[in-house]
Amino acid sequence: MADINDEFPTLDDLNPDNDALPRPSRQTHGKSDDHVDDDALALATERERVALGLKDYVPDDVPPATDPLPEESSPVADLAQRGLLRDDES
Repeated sequence: MADINDEFPTLDDLNPDNDALPRPSRQTHGKSDDHVDDDALALATERERVALGLKDYVPDDVPPATDPLPEESSPVADLAQRGLLRDDES
């Protein structure tokens, strides 16, 4: 028989600590503004959507598609790798 804790989620399962929401504090007023970082909240929302299966991935978590060029490479090679170099400039 399965343990009851395995069958039913707890509040820790529903509200993880890394959700970027402000934490309640007894040091401040209950309605005080904790200055939530909008970018961190948006990123946490995107990650929650991925965890729920509503989205496939978080664009901010995807690494760049190309490796950085070596330090001794020319600026023209950097522009060419990014696709920013026109054909008449090469």
